[in-house]
Amino acid sequence: MSIEQKLIVFGSDPDFADNPRGFWEYINENTDYQTCWIIKNQTMYELLKSKGIECALEGSDYADEMVDKAHYLITSSFDFAYKKRPEQVHIAAWHGFPLKVIGFFDSATASKNNYDGLKIVTTQTDLVTATSRFSHLTLSGMFAIDPRKVSETGYPRNDIMFHSDAKKELQKLVDINVEDSKLFFYLPTMRKGLKDEGEHFEKNIFNYQDYNVEELDEFLEKKNAYIVAKVHFADNELYKSGDFKLPERLIFLDTDIMNSNMCTIYHIMDAFDGLITDYSSIYVDYLLLDKPIIFSCPDIEKYRADRGFIVDDPALLMPGAIVKAQDQLIKTMSDIINGDDTYKETRKNLMPFFHNHLDGRSSERLFEEMINLDVQNRVDSGKQVGHLFQKNVSPLDQYVDNEVQAEIFIDRGAGFNEDDKLIKRLRLSDTQDGTISSVEIDVDENVKMVRFDPDDIGRAVISSLEIYCGDQKQQNYSIIGGHEYNGQICFSSVDPQIIIPVNVDSSCKLKLVFNSHDFYSCGGKLIEGVINDNAVLNNNLTEKNDEINRLRTELNTVYSSTSWKMTGWYRKLGDFIKGRNR
Repeated sequence: MSIEQKLIVFGSDPDFADNPRGFWEYINENTDYQTCWIIKNQTMYELLKSKGIECALEGSDYADEMVDKAHYLITSSFDFAYKKRPEQVHIAAWHGFPLKVIGFFDSATASKNNYDGLKIVTTQTDLVTATSRFSHLTLSGMFAIDPRKVSETGYPRNDIMFHSDAKKELQKLVDINVEDSKLFFYLPTMRKGLKDEGEHFEKNIFNYQDYNVEELDEFLEKKNAYIVAKVHFADNELYKSGDFKLPERLIFLDTDIMNSNMCTIYHIMDAFDGLITDYSSIYVDYLLLDKPIIFSCPDIEKYRADRGFIVDDPALLMPGAIVKAQDQLIKTMSDIINGDDTYKETRKNLMPFFHNHLDGRSSERLFEEMINLDVQNRVDSGKQVGHLFQKNVSPLDQYVDNEVQAEIFIDRGAGFNEDDKLIKRLRLSDTQDGTISSVEIDVDENVKMVRFDPDDIGRAVISSLEIYCGDQKQQNYSIIGGHEYNGQICFSSVDPQIIIPVNVDSSCKLKLVFNSHDFYSCGGKLIEGVINDNAVLNNNLTEKNDEINRLRTELNTVYSSTSWKMTGWYRKLGDFIKGRNR
């Protein structure tokens, strides 16, 4: 399907939110680009359709069609990475400054042994947004991503925070007078959605040992204050307001309420007098409003052990009071209501660490970067290893053409070594006819053997191999890591080799002529006879590999023996004498 150059497809978790939402609002209001949202939730999909917003339900034919023909794919993570083709641009607009470890440092990734998959999606991504130099470095490091692909544009979702009429938006969600009340926004990070990450707040919404509903409600009423609480979207189905005994002045928002009003937390953020959070990156965004932050962390030591932070002491990056009990929370809220902003100077000093830009124009910068991606044609080094993956196993194989690098080693009596090696590029055919290739090497009476490595993973299938020493055709050769069947040499392990003994009296040309095929493109048709006799082939391959492994074991036994080690200086002396006589 042909690419539509001015089509942008968006996706996010949760739907219609986060940085893709902020960027979509900018694109929709300031450009003539066509947009489409891929939506997971049926209710949200129907709501967007009723508002005239172009969207498609994830998994539908229409969604697949839009993703397939979009020039730009914008997500809050790496959602479209596996579907992205070289002519498309995938932008991970991302979803927060990393106070917690993520990517290759995250134990959740390790527990799922998902490092290969993570490397693929980050390689497939062309740009990741960051808010500062430090977030640029940490994202690059924790994702093992080419740092040139991370751009310090700032987060588009924060543009919403700058420009939204926050109290008006909040008033749509709550049945209180938001103009005359003191308001605190409680946003804890994800707890149940992924794995063990600190305490799960099974007993109360703050997980305080001294939690007392009546005492907290009495304080809030006395100060004419409210706490509006919203758990992480991944925990939304696991936590409900009925799970906890809540103060009357604590309002529990869930994702459905927000969605029905097409509202994100960034639309209402500036309505609050202070933020209460734990380890959520939301506090980094809230810093832009220069308002007090309370860090509610009764489980900080357990969280450090379960998940971990990007610094040994997270308090260094938390510009606000750290509280571990309800009485501390009440005192800190009281101080803020009374106008005591103890950490104002700390926030100011840390601001450059978290943010390069304070202007609400992150979407504009991201748009410029998006356009420049096509001009600069950035290449990630990871895409150059696509040949290491089988066809249809990883999208990285699409970046590699049908060429492989063959190596020819020459043994002049001292064994094969890197100093006596030739490189040749082989063009592999994806058809049964194959591509005729030839390799020529100058040999003389000192050459004992030639080793031909068609490629490094056995992707090349060699057929109709003919070997000539001068004018004489040679039939003698050995196959390492593979098997010859019906004139076709197929390899069953990495580092495949064809060993050719050489016995000549004078200098001549050693010539190899063969057809080279791409096993992963045409293997099924090419070795149809092999497939029909699969049991025979498997048995032969197993026998050959068993023999190779046995010989390697014997060789390793010799190398590790005391006699071999003690006679090492004899061999070195022999090599020295041979070198002098050469």
